[in-house]
Amino acid sequence: MEAPTALTFRNQTPECLQFGTSGLRGKVEAMTDLEVYINTCGFLDYLLQTHRIEPGQKVCLGGDLRPSSDGPERSIMRAVARAIEDQGLVVSCLGRLPTPALMHEALKQQVASIMVTGSHIPFDRNGIKCNKPDGEVLKSDESAILSCVQSVRRLQYAMPTERSLFDDAGWFRSAKHDRWDDTAHQLAAQSYLERYRKAFPPKCLLGMELLVYQHSAVGRDLLVQLLEDLGAKVWAVGRSETFVPIDTEDISIERLNALQSMLDEVIEQGGKPSALVSTDGDSDRPLVCGVDGWNRLQFIPGDLLGCLVAEELGIQSVVVPISTNDGVDRHLAKHQIQPYKTRIGSPHVIECMRALRSQGNGSVAGWEANGGFLLSSRIQGESGVLEPLETRDAMLPILTLLRSCHRSSVSLVDRLGELPARFGKAGLIDQFPQAASRQILKRWTPPIAQLTDWEWQGAGGFFRLTDGSRREADHEESMIMAHLCEEASRHFSPDLGYGTITRINVIDGVRFYFDSGDIAHIRPSGNAPQLRFYAVADSQQRVNHMVEQALSEPAGLLRSMELEV
Repeated sequence: MEAPTALTFRNQTPECLQFGTSGLRGKVEAMTDLEVYINTCGFLDYLLQTHRIEPGQKVCLGGDLRPSSDGPERSIMRAVARAIEDQGLVVSCLGRLPTPALMHEALKQQVASIMVTGSHIPFDRNGIKCNKPDGEVLKSDESAILSCVQSVRRLQYAMPTERSLFDDAGWFRSAKHDRWDDTAHQLAAQSYLERYRKAFPPKCLLGMELLVYQHSAVGRDLLVQLLEDLGAKVWAVGRSETFVPIDTEDISIERLNALQSMLDEVIEQGGKPSALVSTDGDSDRPLVCGVDGWNRLQFIPGDLLGCLVAEELGIQSVVVPISTNDGVDRHLAKHQIQPYKTRIGSPHVIECMRALRSQGNGSVAGWEANGGFLLSSRIQGESGVLEPLETRDAMLPILTLLRSCHRSSVSLVDRLGELPARFGKAGLIDQFPQAASRQILKRWTPPIAQLTDWEWQGAGGFFRLTDGSRREADHEESMIMAHLCEEASRHFSPDLGYGTITRINVIDGVRFYFDSGDIAHIRPSGNAPQLRFYAVADSQQRVNHMVEQALSEPAGLLRSMELEV
């Protein structure tokens, strides 16, 4: 969702933060004290006006390890803390810790929370993830929050210079150097780990050797501690004091080769790891690789990882974004489970999970293609109860799969082999004009009211609508769809290995299905000039080729579409 038109601040027009799939994001250079302060105050005003919080209450604050989150030269957390205090609230700084750990602690205390993190995006960007006392900010909250932000913006921009907190560039005139209390951090971190110690048997990973790729993940030490607490022998590798952006949905060959080198070094030292695990920057998305019989790493994509975890936990109702590998659908069909599909982003998944839970659909969970797992129901773990945690979590999927494989003496690679042989890959073009992205979507979105999905069946077409109903296309609508498919096939051509388009889904972006079994999905970023391409096919080689063709510069599939809009 885009922010309202910006006002001017001392004859300048600052770049405003925007909501993406989950939280506010922007370039660090644009995240001045002024902009962070305005957005934080706007969010808190929304909570105060709707009586979700009251003056004098605590607000939990956390951050990742990016230099801009809370560094010596730049501290977004400091600006957030100032805004919390100026709203008549109390800062409870939990320091640098995983996003789900912050959420876990805030939910336990029933207070709002704010996480300063850019998740997996490059270090020159950052973000603010705001949470209500009962969980994540949902899409239904965004419009009202932006309205409150705009009111604060008008007030701060109109403030006389001599009374303003900010200089002409938007930085605090007098910077307050906060000293965070480490006690709150330790209590929150250990409470988060205790969630898993209670659910999994003591020393349940005894005898396992694991590689933990630490890089700059904020939960890197907590992950090592938890695995060791559960009995595993851990080899911690790749620790970095500079920020490393890890997108668990897009692990490149180069990244895998670097991880393989780390594994090889550990093996040379006498180690025998059976898996490599890690997380993204704010430690809410897992990265899991199995080790095969030739000591080669095999990456387990997050959507397939989630499928194995849900199966192990006995989840009865599943929610996943439309971008998920359809191997999930095929595998869960064996358990008579049909996943509910949503738009991409945890707020959409959460809204659907809550609706299912309210309807009494048994245990409910969801996950994203990046592997972040969201638990909406209270379930019985092997050793104790797991309470709901409706936010992306990396620890639960990592531990669940490791424990399952260890207990059954089956390797992670063999467990992955139990799933249908469907392969997925995603990639993006950066600096892709947002206006062009919107035009591409408009061109390939059928002009049918309330449409979510369309497909051919025999000589005619059938529509699925937002209310869940299904109806037959009339002659004129069928002609529109046939023409659209003909136009699209000029880009998805036989020369590139594509078959005939048989179905189109427009829940989020445009997702094309082909009679060959290939799936190609185009979707712009919600708050950045990026265009993503998702591919699903029957072989890794094919999806690699599809993504390469789509992202190729300067005349790949996506750029050719840009030239026509």
